[in-house]
Amino acid sequence: MSSSYQQGQFFLLPLGRSEYAVGLIARVPRRGGVLLGYFFGPRRTKAPDGASLNDLTAAQAVLACRFKDTALMRAEWPLLGMLARFDCSDWPVPAFHRFEGSTTYVPGNATSDWRVEYSDDNLIVPVAERPAEGGDLKLAEDTVYDTGLLAKEVGQRVRSMVPTIGD
Repeated sequence: MSSSYQQGQFFLLPLGRSEYAVGLIARVPRRGGVLLGYFFGPRRTKAPDGASLNDLTAAQAVLACRFKDTALMRAEWPLLGMLARFDCSDWPVPAFHRFEGSTTYVPGNATSDWRVEYSDDNLIVPVAERPAEGGDLKLAEDTVYDTGLLAKEVGQRVRSMVPTIGD
């Protein structure tokens, strides 16, 4: 099955009760199935116009994460227009925090928290991992969100950020 979505494309992420958040597909690696997205509030009841979306920046996102493309492939998340000028450097692949729950011993240190980094073209296999430092613990979780989990997580963040609905 070929994908109908592209890097730099916006989509609506259903939050339930006829509410949506907006997502931007920031990476579509050759090794498919896992994408990088940026997600934005406010909660919406209808699709926004393209002009308002073109003003969004990575810094305004409530979440940047890796997610499975199943809902996009099944057209469960409505595709919107393309960002007028998409440049990967404006939408970087962030580092993530992974908590393993068990202690790993590395030279001179015992850790269960890791800073994990991925490349632009492979969001499945990390290119770098190191014990997390204090600031790394605030990074987004190193997880691949599925359809329901992503909608729940983004929904919670959008609701806490903007309690009212915007169109």
